Amino acid sequence: MHLKNSQTQYGLIARVLHWSSVAMLLTLIVVASQFADKDPGPEKSGLISQHSSIGMLLLILMLARLTWRNLNPNPIHSYSIKTWQKLVAISLHRSIYLIIMTQCVLGILILLTSGEAIHFFGLFELPPLFERAHPIHQTVLGIHYLISVMIYPLFAVHITAAIYHQIFGLIEDH
Repeated sequence: MHLKNSQTQYGLIARVLHWSSVAMLLTLIVVASQFADKDPGPEKSGLISQHSSIGMLLLILMLARLTWRNLNPNPIHSYSIKTWQKLVAISLHRSIYLIIMTQCVLGILILLTSGEAIHFFGLFELPPLFERAHPIHQTVLGIHYLISVMIYPLFAVHITAAIYHQIFGLIEDH
């Protein structure tokens, strides 16, 4: 396997970036589910800090993926699938990139409006921009939650299409 994408296959770097982001997303979901119903306290704060640090790292990874994707050929253009399927796949990928990066930015805004310092894996700290009572905090928190629920159907379609193409292969475009 080559490091870079070819016209017909994703390269090693694209695959590592993809599966690393999948692992981070799953970790974010697990960590969020652990603090969702906890009462405020040190344990919840620690989980939120872990969640936010992974989220910031995911944003960096997604920017790297987007950059790598734009510097390499997209193998989907060589697939023998119907044109509409290519368009749907490309649109779905773009939507997933946009939503994940938007979610990460919203998470950072939540942190900046929380009234508390932002900790990145204990390596450095950023001061908050606003007090917790700032009206934007609850709004952004609500949008962040709403997107977290809405993203599951996109993932389901993406995973289903990937499995479909693994089982049934690529078809000729007529």
